[in-house]
Amino acid sequence: MPRRLLPLILLALLSCRAPEQKHIIFIGLDGADWQLLDGYMADGTMPNLARIVAAGEKRVLMTQHPPLSPLVWTTMMTGVSPLEHRILDFTRFNPATGEKELITSDERRVPAIWNMVPSADVVGMWATFPPEKINGTIVTDRDVAGDYATQTENVHRAALAAIHKDHPALAVVYFQGTDVIGHLFASKPEHASDVRRYFARIDQILGEYAQEHAQLVIASDHGFAWNEARHVSSTAVATAAKWHRDEGILVVPRGAPACPRVDGITPMLLEMLGLPRDVSTYQRAWRQQRIAATSTAGSSEAVANLKALGYIGSSESSHAPASYHGTRTAASYDNEALILRDLGRNDEAIKAFNMALQIDPHSASAMWNLSDLLHRQHIDIARADKLLDDAIAINPDPHWLAMRGRYRMERHDCRGALTDFQHALQGEDAVLYASIGAASLCLGDEAEARKAFERSLAIDPNQPQLRALMR
Repeated sequence: MPRRLLPLILLALLSCRAPEQKHIIFIGLDGADWQLLDGYMADGTMPNLARIVAAGEKRVLMTQHPPLSPLVWTTMMTGVSPLEHRILDFTRFNPATGEKELITSDERRVPAIWNMVPSADVVGMWATFPPEKINGTIVTDRDVAGDYATQTENVHRAALAAIHKDHPALAVVYFQGTDVIGHLFASKPEHASDVRRYFARIDQILGEYAQEHAQLVIASDHGFAWNEARHVSSTAVATAAKWHRDEGILVVPRGAPACPRVDGITPMLLEMLGLPRDVSTYQRAWRQQRIAATSTAGSSEAVANLKALGYIGSSESSHAPASYHGTRTAASYDNEALILRDLGRNDEAIKAFNMALQIDPHSASAMWNLSDLLHRQHIDIARADKLLDDAIAINPDPHWLAMRGRYRMERHDCRGALTDFQHALQGEDAVLYASIGAASLCLGDEAEARKAFERSLAIDPNQPQLRALMR
């Protein structure tokens, strides 16, 4: 064979080789927010994240409502709404025992991205117990349980081991601690050093993944109000989610597809891997595996942690009602109803709220939400008022008290309205001081009304109508 042909033959052989497989590591940082991370990148606490951002693109990822972790992360991992994927709460009732346990994979009704890609490792993600059979490794949320620091290390250790063993097309690594530490310490300045130390550790972990031969994508399911003054508890069931912001984080390689909302994560990752991005393509071919969970082992500690963070009410029953044989909780129906309400499907929302109250007649959240919807629709006002009274009797939430005060003002119950407004007041709230002034004026107490109006204007001078009233 003439030597001059050898280079041509080698070139031909090289051109026939299969294209190099693409690899992506997707890092989920629950509740991570640029409000906090920007400062940590600037002051040197998170130098690895700063380098990753500089080499890629820093974006904002908008969440869905309600912005609760199992719902949002499952939307991110499936590309569809909770109304389709059916993960609608943190917990469910175990079908064999009736005990409340962490939400499970067999509740999901559509394929997740690890069912769509050629190979995948999944570590720590919500609703992955019991693990499905995939081409790769699933380390479930129950397998990495512990306090936020322990869980972080468990996830990281298991993820690196799986990645090095499997070399998957996609690795999904989820850290819950970045949200937990916010709920525990965001309202406690004396713990600022604990927060900084934890995020410095997260940065070290990110640096290790940046050394892997893969494209790195980092995202959060929602943001967290680190820099905003809050007068509500970050660990109370009625107010914990009020610390969440709609704006989450997203870091992608340069030129990655657009992804403005959480439901765009799976299509974006599929496209980055060179696969069809339409999730309905995978839904048609998917068959749910028979992997029903029959044990609550490893779940009780996690459920207790969720109660401590305010995601589950401490008074909620840990067992399904005797007459109820489903797996869905009252909160599951409550959350479904909120989504339906926001879509304008009010009749369906009312049915779902009623179902929540059948399962748990003492669910203050379902009482309030149904009351609010009935008031908005101007139907069954007597029931709406009773539901609101019952909700406040269980949990005197300031927002609910303020709303009842407004309803009482509309009915000229000025004394009742004033009492509600006064009890709702927490911190410097211009609207509530103005409401107190209006109720005082209604009662003929002009001196108290003027005092409340002046306080309101001192907090927020940009109230022209109120200022005109004071002249």
